[in-house]
Amino acid sequence: MSDLTLNPFPTNGVVFAWGMKSSGENYEISPGNIHQALEDPEQSIWLHLNLSHSQVQRWLDKTALIPERAVEMIQEGVTRSRLERIEKLDDCLLMVMNDFHQEFGEKEGDATLGTLWAILTPRLMISLRGKALNTTDKLRADLRDGQVHPYSAVEVFHELIDLRAEYLRTLLIRLSEKMDDLEELLLKGRDIPDHENLARIRIQCSRLRRQFSPELIALHRLHKHPPYWFSNQDKSRLSDDLDLLSFLVQEISNLYDRAKVLQDEQAAHVAEFNARNLQVLSVMTVIFLPMTLLTGIMGMNMEDLPGLKGSFYEVMVLMGTAGVIVYAALKYKKII
Repeated sequence: MSDLTLNPFPTNGVVFAWGMKSSGENYEISPGNIHQALEDPEQSIWLHLNLSHSQVQRWLDKTALIPERAVEMIQEGVTRSRLERIEKLDDCLLMVMNDFHQEFGEKEGDATLGTLWAILTPRLMISLRGKALNTTDKLRADLRDGQVHPYSAVEVFHELIDLRAEYLRTLLIRLSEKMDDLEELLLKGRDIPDHENLARIRIQCSRLRRQFSPELIALHRLHKHPPYWFSNQDKSRLSDDLDLLSFLVQEISNLYDRAKVLQDEQAAHVAEFNARNLQVLSVMTVIFLPMTLLTGIMGMNMEDLPGLKGSFYEVMVLMGTAGVIVYAALKYKKII
């Protein structure tokens, strides 16, 4: 008796299913036919499941299609902090990857990262997510429109990596264009860019670099030690994926450095602007200081003060002495 008979497939938790026959035919599998497709050894299948669905979680605990250790690592990643990695377990790969949340009405350039778990075997890829993700939704649409024609589950994995890289590159282009506008604004000197805009770009680049750098290392390890069932074409595609992700991670670092330099230039412009304003105030103070001193001295009316009548010169000496003492104290403290 097969595992699918003992542990029925959770059709309610299926987001998408795609079949690839050895004849080259690609077609979408309805949830009710997934059981039959999985038992066909001539088919490669991609199953995209909703990990937040309780039926999917129960199926993962009981199925023999996925190694037990892989299920444990997925559960640990859901309940604890996860780390982007690729692990070889028996005849399958477990991949913990970053993807972008599919959020309607999101601001341009503001993309939040989510987690995509992928289990890859020679003829089956199972991807799991908690919330809707951009890359998997885009791949579903491309498959339905006939824009891509994968021949195996490994090819679906490469298409997924390529689409995510394309989305990341688009995001970096938008951030780079924003940086260009801010740099132009700063060079013209007419206005100073908002600190919040630069800080937002820098924080976003820092977050992207922090999330994608471990994944780049994991892909390097996979490229050095690929599974035995990877064909030469699969290895070549993996090398291309690695080169593209390396380039994008370097672009993220370059954008981060540009934002940092621009923040420093912005701080220098603000300091220069404040210094000019303080210089104007200092000049105005020096201009009006003699007049202020004269009006203060000449405005002293000591005739009506008890004990100070006729003591104008004594008060002036006292004022001068106080000034000398303050000057000496400042000199002693090396303040002036």
